[in-house]
Order: sequence, then structure tokens, then C-alpha cells
Amino acid sequence: MSATANAKTATTPQTAPATEALPATTFFYVIGGEFTDTSFESVLTRSNQIHGPFKTHDEALSKWRSLSFQETGNAQVRYEIAEVAHRMDRRTILLG
Repeated sequence: MSATANAKTATTPQTAPATEALPATTFFYVIGGEFTDTSFESVLTRSNQIHGPFKTHDEALSKWRSLSFQETGNAQVRYEIAEVAHRMDRRTILLG
């Protein structure tokens, strides 16, 4: 390896070590509401809902069923379960 290649390698930015990072925690959210039409592309702002976080998919599924079956008469209402992995480090925990 040439001296030029070594110099380029030495100046390459390095990522900070993740010594204080905690393992990723997965949470589940139930999101949805009433949409403008049955294409489900644009939600009505006043009906936009986010429920959670739930620690398990089963908890989120229970909430999804509850919300979905309340609105069986409105074909423009839809809810779905979103899975989100949160990786928290010491600074995130301290800052909230």
C-alpha cells in the first residue's frame, strides 16, 4: 500500500464508538384515522390519531381491533400497526 493510500485512510472520518448506546428497543404504534376517500392516501387532519407506544405486537393488535371495530360503518377509516425501533444512548435518556 502506498503512502498516499495510507494518508487517505488516516484522514477518513471515523464514526464515534457506540460504547454508551443501549440495544434497540422495538415499540408498536397504532396510527390512522379518517381519510378523504377510499384510496387511503390523504388523512383528514382532524382525525389523525397515534396510539402507543405498546411494548408488544399483541397489545397494539388489541388496540387496533378496538379502534377498527368502532368504525365499521365508515369505509374511509383505516388504522394500521407501525413497528419502530428506538435506539437510545445516555444523552437521549438524560435529555429526554
